[in-house]
Amino acid sequence: MSFDKDPEEFKKEVQEESTFQKELLDAVEDQAEEIEEEEVRYKQEAVREEKPKKKEIETRPTPAPVAKPVDEKKKKKEPRVVYTHIDVDLWRTKLHKEEWGIRKDAQRAQKDRQWTRDMDQLGTVKIDGEDYGLLAIREKSWKEKDPLERRFVMKMFSPSGYWRASIERLQGESFANSLATKEPSPAYVCIFKHTRNLFRIRRLAHFPRFQGQIFGFSYLDETDVFHSFVIDDKRLRLGSDWVVKDIHNKVIAKINGKFMNIGGRFKIDIFNQKLAKDKTFFNTLILFSTTLRFYRDIKKNIKKALKELKTSDAEVKLDDSETNLYLNPRKLSI
Repeated sequence: MSFDKDPEEFKKEVQEESTFQKELLDAVEDQAEEIEEEEVRYKQEAVREEKPKKKEIETRPTPAPVAKPVDEKKKKKEPRVVYTHIDVDLWRTKLHKEEWGIRKDAQRAQKDRQWTRDMDQLGTVKIDGEDYGLLAIREKSWKEKDPLERRFVMKMFSPSGYWRASIERLQGESFANSLATKEPSPAYVCIFKHTRNLFRIRRLAHFPRFQGQIFGFSYLDETDVFHSFVIDDKRLRLGSDWVVKDIHNKVIAKINGKFMNIGGRFKIDIFNQKLAKDKTFFNTLILFSTTLRFYRDIKKNIKKALKELKTSDAEVKLDDSETNLYLNPRKLSI
């Protein structure tokens, strides 16, 4: 603006400009009011739309409760089917009619050469209630005072007196296993009449130690199928109780020792139908159960023998019958 203009004109221009500014402010205020009204209207419409939705939700029928999936671990365990039941009875004393008489021992020796002069019958075996075998130990070898010469040999004969199978403790392998595990770890070999193969049972190191004793054995069956098993004792149980597991960690058999039985009575239940008919399998369990009565004495013998070997210049000389078990079978077959 120029001050050269007439004051009247200048005053008129100022009034016009102030009027324009006032109109502009009024327009802005009107627009703001319209915006607020639109916002209120929009909220009201939104509330009207939500109300029927809520009614629908309220009138909607409540769904039926869905059953929770049953935990497989909480399911009741199905009872195992016992396909074969075996009773192993080791006598407390020799006062049994089967053991009376020197003549009977002579007759047995004539019938089968496996019945040696130092054999002493000490038990019987029944399978499904029927007589299956007689158990006898080589008494002279077992009562040997020298711990390096003491041997455990148990044999099983048929009820008529013919040899079926044997289990022997391997002195050399027992010493080697015990030195490695730093505790008495016996090793056994099973010999059967129905097969030329040898079958070994070994006590294995169990970690952690407090879990107890564990044994392992394996073999090839008649169809050349390899089988591997673990015999594990059940801790915190009265008596001597063991479970037998296969390579899939499935319990396929149990060995239950009767509590407070001084002699040794063991009940063997087999839950696998195929293995229940396998002579190698159930004969191995029978022979292993016979060692449990003498297990403490066997471990004491290993301790004494190792102590003598460490503190003296004594050497381990194995019995001839045990030495033959270490021969190379491939060289013999050539």
